Amino acid sequence: MTETKKTIPKAGGEKSAAKKTSGAGRKTSAPDAYDAFLEEAERAEKEQAKGTRSRGETSHKGTAGKPAARKRTPKPSAAKKPSGGKETTASGSAAAGKRASSGKAAKTEYQSDLLAAWDELERESRLRRDARRSNGSAAPQWRTASGAAAARQSSANGTARRRPPQSPASRRPADGRRSDRNGARASKARARQAVLLVENGRDPYDDFLDAADRRPARKRSKGIGALTVLLAAAIVCILGLGGWQYAQYQRFLTMKAAVDRQTFYDGTAVEGIDVSAMTLEQAKAYWAEQIEPQYARRTVTLSNGAAFTAAELGYSSDYETVLGNAWSAGRSGSLEERYAALSEREGQTVSYAVTRSAYSAEVVRQCVSAIAAQIDRPAENAKIGSFDAESYTFQFSDEVTGSRLDQTRLAADMAAALDAGGGEVELVVRAIQPEVKKEDMASQYGMIASAVTNASSSSANRLSNIRLALQFINGTCLKPGETFSFNGVVGERTTARGFKSATAYSSGKVIEEVGGGICQVSTTLFNAAVKADLEIVERHNHSLTVGYVDLGKDAAVNWGNQDLRFTNNSSDSVYICCYLTSDKRVRFGIFGRLLPNGESITVEGVTTGKIDFETVYQANPSMASGQTQVVQNGKQGYTAEAYKIRWDANGNQIGRELLCKSTYRATSQIIEYGP
Repeated sequence: MTETKKTIPKAGGEKSAAKKTSGAGRKTSAPDAYDAFLEEAERAEKEQAKGTRSRGETSHKGTAGKPAARKRTPKPSAAKKPSGGKETTASGSAAAGKRASSGKAAKTEYQSDLLAAWDELERESRLRRDARRSNGSAAPQWRTASGAAAARQSSANGTARRRPPQSPASRRPADGRRSDRNGARASKARARQAVLLVENGRDPYDDFLDAADRRPARKRSKGIGALTVLLAAAIVCILGLGGWQYAQYQRFLTMKAAVDRQTFYDGTAVEGIDVSAMTLEQAKAYWAEQIEPQYARRTVTLSNGAAFTAAELGYSSDYETVLGNAWSAGRSGSLEERYAALSEREGQTVSYAVTRSAYSAEVVRQCVSAIAAQIDRPAENAKIGSFDAESYTFQFSDEVTGSRLDQTRLAADMAAALDAGGGEVELVVRAIQPEVKKEDMASQYGMIASAVTNASSSSANRLSNIRLALQFINGTCLKPGETFSFNGVVGERTTARGFKSATAYSSGKVIEEVGGGICQVSTTLFNAAVKADLEIVERHNHSLTVGYVDLGKDAAVNWGNQDLRFTNNSSDSVYICCYLTSDKRVRFGIFGRLLPNGESITVEGVTTGKIDFETVYQANPSMASGQTQVVQNGKQGYTAEAYKIRWDANGNQIGRELLCKSTYRATSQIIEYGP
């Protein structure tokens, strides 16, 4: 008969098999949290065992060098060889003798006797049932405790009879598989058993045997005891491992349930509000709808009626960041670390504060600047509204008081109101007074300077040219920084424009020219401009001296090459007025802001030298010999300088400066004579 070998798994075999099976089922999915938990626990146990071994080695350092006690290992017994009913070998008899001398051997022999008796009872029971089935006779009324057939008394007297003991040969199994030694043990066991009295021919033991007969016969082997022990040990290990796994899994479930929750952890409070029953999105929505609006809607109302909310002035809050931090607390790290962190805070309240800013300083500054742009106005001095060149009078505009918002104070007041929950803020506007008022203008404006020259000796044409040029100039307004040009204002002197031919100087000669005589107009204007303290840009003296002004104070003009130009270097407009009086005087007046402190300016011409004329003789054939005639009188030439002199209100000279230099040609005397 072929025996089936059973391999007893090691204590860790079930766990390894379970892991392989579990792993096979998860080949296509990522490791779950429990696998990670088991790996973490196993790693912690290994580190703990390593630490224990290290402490053990340290504690046994004192015994180093001593030989360790050798454990005695029991030698395995020689296997018994079945002989098919024959006597065992000498070595087997010797081993049996040794076992008989020890308690362990006696216990083994007793177990063998019981097994043999049990087998004999089963065999006799089968024989008895087979006999009943074959002849239909009733079961024997008497039998021994071993179940063998025994003679019983007749039912009449009911006397019990003991079955005589049988020989070992009669108890030997029919298949011959049990040895004589086992048969002898079974015979001894039956000899010690009592005879049972059965009434009515059947007892409960027969029922037991019938039930046992229906069960398949169990096979016995020599190593059944050791196998049972190993199996029991394996079962214990498996049960222990399973219990440990179950405990670890329950611990894993407990920790996972504690850390894997959709709401905030217990004891979490934000701004004093318990959020442990809220999810992160619920908390954000609650703050956005219930908490933040009461801060963002804080309003500042200005005294001019304008109103601004904190949201418009740069309100900010980090509530989303704070809620995110409160939610993330305890949700990082391994499962063990997260659970440990939660365990430490158990029963405690972890509070979080939200930081808010009711405004942005830059936004408030920009808002204040926009308000100031609507309020700030510069002060405006009273100024000249117009000038009447006919009446030589000014019309003045009213002064305007300016305003300036105190921006620094407004920004501080708005910030304080927002921090306090909102409120009203008064605008502080300061008045800016003008420097010049209307009542002061009459005393500060008028005719700055004037100049007059005599044209009474002029011809009619010359006077006509003078009058026309004065008309072109009269009423001219020269604004600050502008430059006046005589040729530009009067224009080209042509007959088409109304100018007439009159005497004029040209290259040291007296000639007739269209527009002759207007140099007296330019000369008079030059003197008025200097006395009005305007800046002279261009001026030319005549080639010959003139009789209507002192040497050095004239100003010649000629279209295309000579011009009179000056610039208004003051801060106010000036007006030029001029006309020809009835007594043939050329008069100029320059009007505007008077010179400061009552000052005045005069122009002084100084002759610095003389140039003698020459006498030129010219022959005249029409004249008699020795006869002479003066055709042109000689005229002496000069050099001259003009000075600008400044006087104070009391008539004291306070300044003198060279204005210009001039050179006038001499005119030759011409005498004709007869040859």
